[in-house]
Amino acid sequence: MHVRGEGGRMDNLTVFIVGCARTGSTLLRQIMNKNERLCLASETHFLRRWSRFGRDKQILHFGDLARDDNVDRLVAALYSDRTPATGYWGWLKSNVDQQEFTRRILATDRSDHAIFTTMLQVFAETKAGAYGRDLVLGEKTPAHLYSVPTLFDWFPNTKIIHTFRDPRGIFVSTLKRMQTDRWGIKARYPGLPPKLADPLINPLTVMFTTRHWLQAVKLHASYQRAYGDSYMLLRFEDLISEPERQVNAICEFVGVPYESSMVDEVAVVSSSYRDQRRGPSGFDKQNANRWRAHIDPLTRTWFSVLGRKHLKNFGYLP
Repeated sequence: MHVRGEGGRMDNLTVFIVGCARTGSTLLRQIMNKNERLCLASETHFLRRWSRFGRDKQILHFGDLARDDNVDRLVAALYSDRTPATGYWGWLKSNVDQQEFTRRILATDRSDHAIFTTMLQVFAETKAGAYGRDLVLGEKTPAHLYSVPTLFDWFPNTKIIHTFRDPRGIFVSTLKRMQTDRWGIKARYPGLPPKLADPLINPLTVMFTTRHWLQAVKLHASYQRAYGDSYMLLRFEDLISEPERQVNAICEFVGVPYESSMVDEVAVVSSSYRDQRRGPSGFDKQNANRWRAHIDPLTRTWFSVLGRKHLKNFGYLP
């Protein structure tokens, strides 16, 4: 096993996928990980939920990490039911021994940066076996869209891919997830009677989508100015309508050779329009405009009026 990064240091280049939910970030990660030079971990939400720089700052609950016993407590929490069984944490619990992960964290300076770096290294070592300096490491957490400056502070030579989508498509995709008990108000308040929860789903989804999409628009402008060639906006609609062209552009952006396997036999991941969440092809061009048949006129008007300038700027209106 290659241990170039032992101690929380890393020489490898990095790339991070960020953006609003339901914009194709999972599909993009799947595509990129088909390249032999790329190894991107699944969602950690580390910067927002755990780090001292995020919204929740859960890492502060464990005291001074210079003390080994506090590191033990932190790792125990990461391996406990407190963290979800999906994304990176589900993978970690199933693939990496808790004592080994603790040892790796103890070998670092215990900073947030070092812990996050170690997480990426452990994923790459487990998935790719021995890894060399030419392997590009990274991760995809859509909500890290709000933490891009921290990512650049930690990894100055990093690349950011911001997945983007027509907000009306995001709304319909989110609404379908909200209507299940896996997401949104039904997931957060499982005891809430349907007669109370169901009428709230549509307006809550409208407000959720509007807020986050407009924030993404604002952050895009800021990041484009600040990071230039190290930042890339990728429209979901372009990815599924021109996959070979877009994946070629992504490889050039990241600095790795294009491999045809990246667009061959790509599986659908978590599609809102399929009863079966995984299918044989992730490039259904109809997905770009399928929302039109699933959105009510009032909601459609809301997005068209409120975001008309931005919709036009991003190519979603004539």
